[in-house]
Amino acid sequence: MKNLVVVCLTIVTVWSAGITGPAYAESHRATHLGNPATRFAPPLATPEDLRALFRNEKLRPDFGAVLQQWGWTGRLDDLFAAAATAEIADIKIPIGTVMPFMSSRKNGRPICLRNVLWAGKEPAPAYAFSFTSLGQRYRCITPKACSNFFLEELGAEPRFGLALECTTPDEVIAGRPVPVCLTVRNTGDVPLRKAQVVLDIPEGATLVRTTEGGNAAEGRAIWELANLQPGSPRQVCANLAMRQPGVLSFRATADSPGAASATTACATRIAGIPAILLELVDLEDPIEVGHEITYEIKVTNQGSAPATNVRVTCTLPSSMEFVSGTGPTPVQGAGDTVTMSPLAGLDAKAVATWRVVTKALREDDARFKVSVRSDQFERAIVEDESTQLY
Repeated sequence: MKNLVVVCLTIVTVWSAGITGPAYAESHRATHLGNPATRFAPPLATPEDLRALFRNEKLRPDFGAVLQQWGWTGRLDDLFAAAATAEIADIKIPIGTVMPFMSSRKNGRPICLRNVLWAGKEPAPAYAFSFTSLGQRYRCITPKACSNFFLEELGAEPRFGLALECTTPDEVIAGRPVPVCLTVRNTGDVPLRKAQVVLDIPEGATLVRTTEGGNAAEGRAIWELANLQPGSPRQVCANLAMRQPGVLSFRATADSPGAASATTACATRIAGIPAILLELVDLEDPIEVGHEITYEIKVTNQGSAPATNVRVTCTLPSSMEFVSGTGPTPVQGAGDTVTMSPLAGLDAKAVATWRVVTKALREDDARFKVSVRSDQFERAIVEDESTQLY
């Protein structure tokens, strides 16, 4: 093994079509730095000197020549850009460090020395900065006593990524809880120490509860997740309430330091349901035999969706007879039965009112009965009214 006096090492990633020369395959042992005959460039006193070294247009072909001899496949522009802007660390190269290569000169020409062992009496002061090129990470190290740079390979650049999926039922009845679940997945190759998932609460909806420690804040549900492993999904859910029919649209985002935001959206239809209230009242009571009695029948849809094909039927006691009827649909009497023509639809919160006039035929504790059916209520809703006939 040769004893070699080396001026300095500097880690630089360079592509260049500059000078080519033999790559020295044998190992080298360096005990001193700074020999003017072998140093790549003058010594460095400050980090700015290092930046100036990489800015030197005359030296750029030499950087390229050294790295080409080494067989580096990165881009020189990435190295030069990092040298201009990256944070520069003040380090020491420990005794016994074997550098994969080191730039040097032979007869003024740039050369690449491989497998250089630092065997000096003390650690060698140096400057270092990190950079990435074509998906690989490197550290460029340059001893201060010379400018003989070299590169350390740090492995592939970490890949950060997030994916987010939203799921909710296609339809929920108004007033019932609406579940919405968000599944976040780490699509990168390194763990994510923390991630935040945010669900926007749609207008008109109320947040009822959340899972996984979610918190409500300014119209949003927020989850703070820790230690999201590559490929592992994590699901968070919320229950919301909405009493009015319509479409409930959800939008959510996931964020983590270093990863691009992920967004998702989903929607559920809030379906209404009708609710019929039947009210029956006689407008006068008691009634003398031979006189007429008017009954008011009021049908109210208290629900959140229309009731369709609403059918009203009245049953008269034997002590009465039908006289006439009025309302939103025609009224017909036959024997002890009074029938209203079907009402095509009764909107939510709407009211339909009929009046039926009968005549008292004899004394009786009479019972006037009404039943209501619709497409949604095949089982009749029934009311009766007591009228004293004297």
